[in-house]
Amino acid sequence: MTSKKRTILMKFNNLNRSEALVCVGRCNNFNDITLRFSKEFLGLEKYTTISEYPGADHFVDLQKQNISDLHSDGWLAVKNTISIEEVILKDRLLRNISYFEAKELVVKVAKYFYELYSKNSFKVLVVHPVDNYVMDVMVQMAEKFNIAVYGVCAFFVGGYKRVSVFGEHNAIREVSQEEVQTFKKKITDKYKSPMVSSFSKALKGSISYYFKYKLKYLYFYLLKYKLLGRLEYDYISTPHAATVNKLTDLFPFKYFSTTLPEKVSDNDIYIPMHYHPEATIEYWASDTTFVDYLTSLIEVVRKLSDEGFNVYLKEHPAMCFRQDKSLYKKLLNIKNVKIINPYVETGQVLDMFNNVAVWTGSTGIEALLNDKKVYFISSNYYFSKQNDSLYEVKQFTTEQEKDDFVEYLLQNTIIW
Repeated sequence: MTSKKRTILMKFNNLNRSEALVCVGRCNNFNDITLRFSKEFLGLEKYTTISEYPGADHFVDLQKQNISDLHSDGWLAVKNTISIEEVILKDRLLRNISYFEAKELVVKVAKYFYELYSKNSFKVLVVHPVDNYVMDVMVQMAEKFNIAVYGVCAFFVGGYKRVSVFGEHNAIREVSQEEVQTFKKKITDKYKSPMVSSFSKALKGSISYYFKYKLKYLYFYLLKYKLLGRLEYDYISTPHAATVNKLTDLFPFKYFSTTLPEKVSDNDIYIPMHYHPEATIEYWASDTTFVDYLTSLIEVVRKLSDEGFNVYLKEHPAMCFRQDKSLYKKLLNIKNVKIINPYVETGQVLDMFNNVAVWTGSTGIEALLNDKKVYFISSNYYFSKQNDSLYEVKQFTTEQEKDDFVEYLLQNTIIW
C-alpha cells in the first residue's frame, strides 16, 4: 500500500459562478454523477460548465485554435507543463495518427486551457475521469494554475464511488471497523461484481455495438471529422476504440477452453485479462511501459511459462467480442497456456487458484482478501511495487493485514 496522506474534501459553498468549473461530456450518466458530486460533496452551489462538445458554458472548439497564435510565454508554459510525448503515448487516438498531427492537437488543447485559465480565476475543477487527452491536458494545465482538481469515478462495489483523477489513492475519510468488517465479509462471501456481464448480455450488446459502430463510423468519423473537420474526441477517435468491427469477431470461442482444470497446484496461475484501451490501463498506469498492455501481457505470460507455471488466462467478458484474435494465437503459442471461457464466473475460478497475476483491477483486491498469492505486474491505487522486477508478490497472512487493507481502500471512497 502507498502512503496514507489525507486529502481533504474541501467545501466550496462560497465560490461564485466564475470560480468553479465542472467538466461535462456526451454521456448523461457521467454528467449526472459529476454534477451530484460537485453539489453534494463539494458544496458547489454555483459553477460554470466546460465541454469539448457544444452546449456548455465553455466550449473547447479546436477548430478555432491556431498554434501560431500562441505567444512565446504560452509556448514556454506548455513545454514546462505538458509532457507531449507521454500524452501521445497514453492516448488511443494520438498514438494511431502521425506524430505531427498528434502534437498539434495536444498543443491546441494546451493553448486553449492556458488562455482560459489565464483569463479567469477558477479555484476548482471537477471531472469524471476518462481516457481522453483533452482531459489529461485540462487537468495538467489546471494544476499549473493552482486550481484544485477533483475527480469522481466508479468503484467495483455498489454503493461507493472513488475520488480520483488519474487513478491515484486519496485518503478522504475515516472508515469505521464495522464498515471494514461488512465490506470484507461481502468480498470473501462469493462476491459477484455488478459490473460483470453475462454471455447473453455481452453477445446482444456486441451485436448491437457492431451496427452502432458502422453508423458511428459514417456519421462521426466520415461526416463530422473527415468532411466537416470537427475535432471532438469521439468523432476523430471512432476507429480506434475497442470495437466490434467485423461479424467474425463474434466467434472467438475456438480459442477458449470449455472446462476448468479438475485440480490445480502451486504451479498453476490465473491471469484475468483487462479491457483495453481504457483509462485504468493507460492513463492510470504507474509507468508508461504498461501503456502497451498487450506486449506487456505476452511478456508476463512468457516469463511465468518459462518459470514452470501453467498459465490460465480469462478474457474480460466485455472484451470477448472486441479482441483481435491474433492475440489469442500469440498467447496460445506459448507452452502451458490456456484461455478460460470468459463467462465462467470469476468467483468460481478464483476459488480454484492459489496464484493470481494482475496489473490493476478488482480481481487483485478480491484475491488478496481471499488469501491468494497475488503477482503484481504494475503498481496501482491499492498496491505499490517496491522493486523493478517484472512482478512483485503479495499475500496477507493475518486478518489484521486484511482489515488495514480494507480500511485503506475505503478511505479513498465516498458512500453513494
